[in-house]
Amino acid sequence: MQAFLRGLLPTTADAEDAFQETWVRVVKSAGKYRGGKVKPYLAVVARSAAIDRLRQMGRLVSLDAEDGEGASAAERLSDESPSPGERFESKATAEDVREAVRVLPEGPRQVLLMRIEGELSFKEIASELGVPLGTALTWMRTATLKLKEMLGESK
Repeated sequence: MQAFLRGLLPTTADAEDAFQETWVRVVKSAGKYRGGKVKPYLAVVARSAAIDRLRQMGRLVSLDAEDGEGASAAERLSDESPSPGERFESKATAEDVREAVRVLPEGPRQVLLMRIEGELSFKEIASELGVPLGTALTWMRTATLKLKEMLGESK
């Protein structure tokens, strides 16, 4: 959760404050929690704490708010460039991708396929392959970097 918050907030100190606020909110609302998966619940609470922190810092801007020229933030941020998927499709055909995956080293190839086709978590993949979680993550990173290299995607 701390890494999640560090990605949302500008400084480590802000992330630590939001982390603490998340747990305060969880404890205060313990009677309202009706069960279910804990991680998604914590993520929602943490995201809310991060948004509140950004509001306090004056860094959160409504996408509907208009600037002095009458344009909204959403309009200023809109991007007409091709999506990552469109860029990828223009650079590589399905056959190129199949061939690139086929020539990956065994470990990275297995992790990539189990993650994408099997929709397994990295923990499940590591367990299935009988390797440490760190190894599974490293193999996925290796697969990703090699595919980018083979398919001509810049880093």
